[in-house]
Amino acid sequence: MTIRPFYEPRILEMRIEKYAEIAVDAGIWLAGEMLEQGIRAKGDFLPDPRYVYKPRQMEAAIIELSHISEGLRHRIFAAGFLKLPNNGAQATLHRLLETHTEMLHVAFRIEWKRRHGKMAGAASHRTLRRGSNLQLTATTIGRRAMTPAQK
Repeated sequence: MTIRPFYEPRILEMRIEKYAEIAVDAGIWLAGEMLEQGIRAKGDFLPDPRYVYKPRQMEAAIIELSHISEGLRHRIFAAGFLKLPNNGAQATLHRLLETHTEMLHVAFRIEWKRRHGKMAGAASHRTLRRGSNLQLTATTIGRRAMTPAQK
């Protein structure tokens, strides 16, 4: 027997900048989990929610995200947000993706550059193993992070 609540839960609206801030953090977490767990042939990737607030492989994830296209990076941000433990805002983000996509992408771009623009520039001066492995990893993260509605 299921007991219905006495009230209807409501999603509190946030400014779009807050969605972008959470999505960038979630995208870094998702990319870090992908790097930590490695690429599996079966595709049974499940990010570990225990590391949401302290992402594993954070620096490597930021470097990977800085070397992929902006569109793919934004899809990873959105997918990371949607893979977070249920916080009540996933439905609102879905609505924003459908109705205000361009505005959300601008907010993603601004938040990424505000927080990681300098770090991404400094990371390019490091000795990185470039080539097909880096591109494969970044592309795989984006494909696995995309939800069926985004494909």
